[in-house]
Amino acid sequence: MSTGVRVRLFEAGHCVHPGFMVKPGLGLAPRKFPAGVALVEHPQEGALLFDTGYHQRFSQCTQQYPERFYALATPCSLQHGESLKEQLAIQNITADQVRHVVLSHFHADHIAGVCDFEKATLHCHPAGHRFLTQTGRLRRLRKGYLRDLLPAQAEARLSFTESFPLDLGDILDMPTRPLGLGARDLFGDQTLYLVALPGHAAGQMGLLVRLQDKFLFLLADACWLVDNLRDGVDQHWLANIICDDRKAYRDTLQKLRRCYRDMADKVIFAPSHCQDTLGPLIQQGWIS
Repeated sequence: MSTGVRVRLFEAGHCVHPGFMVKPGLGLAPRKFPAGVALVEHPQEGALLFDTGYHQRFSQCTQQYPERFYALATPCSLQHGESLKEQLAIQNITADQVRHVVLSHFHADHIAGVCDFEKATLHCHPAGHRFLTQTGRLRRLRKGYLRDLLPAQAEARLSFTESFPLDLGDILDMPTRPLGLGARDLFGDQTLYLVALPGHAAGQMGLLVRLQDKFLFLLADACWLVDNLRDGVDQHWLANIICDDRKAYRDTLQKLRRCYRDMADKVIFAPSHCQDTLGPLIQQGWIS
């Protein structure tokens, strides 16, 4: 059955961390972590983005201390032509044509480019927005948030989702459902589902996309590598420091591992920073 939905993935810059942070045995050698972004073309709702990646605004917002520590701890690279807006232009899609942006969470590498999409409705969880706007400056910084990355004029375009009445296991028709991860049908047509993925960041959400004969599951930072699901590999404890809720993070990860075990033949699992997953999907072009 054709849903009329197409998806294209992009890398909007990247950051660098020692490999051992996400997988034991990778050592101190720097490893590239792409800022993965998805463009979804919906037959009625038009262009939708899942996150926006890095942007020049990140360097502008980290010129002064203490925010400068963020840039030093997480070195990022964004070359000319790599911003999402520039890459979409190559696909003949202007920023003003983007009608919806799903912000998985409010960490800088996921929202920095939101300033370019001034016409879009911004779908997010209110818990993430509260942390960004109501938490003290130093606490925000320790958890990876930069308040100035969300433009003041964007506040009027926020659309909050905090109720997830569906179970992901039922949507996927898992043999061992329910799974215990809540979801919401974004447009009411069973094509796109916001999925609550708590733990890594306040109010983190993923996006499940129903394609013609499979699903694409955009996982944000519920895990950093597909190895975390496939092989049961845990990230280093140092990487947990940034977690909003470590217990919830572990619970979400265990549920996703169960989902991967049962559904890997029917679902493409795509963490936002997994080069091994994103690389081939980006090269593939449109996925439908």
